[in-house]
Amino acid sequence: MFQIPICQQCGYKWSWKETFVKMFNFKNKLRCPSCDSFQYVSKKSRNQLSLFVVFIPLLIVPLVSFGISKYFILTFELVAFALVLIWMPFLYKLSNKDDPMW
Repeated sequence: MFQIPICQQCGYKWSWKETFVKMFNFKNKLRCPSCDSFQYVSKKSRNQLSLFVVFIPLLIVPLVSFGISKYFILTFELVAFALVLIWMPFLYKLSNKDDPMW
């Protein structure tokens, strides 16, 4: 279910590091390191990745409501954020075409 992205043009398996670095260009269009063709992050992947933007801040609400220390909450949030960053390259799926979100 979770695997490193594969170029749909040439079948090249991207490494975790290549995917991680390309994540931070914040573009939907990525260039394959092997064949130089443009690959697009699939609609399903973009939907899954957008959930993390909402999910991590929502973790604060129950922690604050139970009166947990703000230092614990900050540490918890930083660890959760780091784990999500490490896991994100496994959620990327590539496509040859740019699908609209709607």
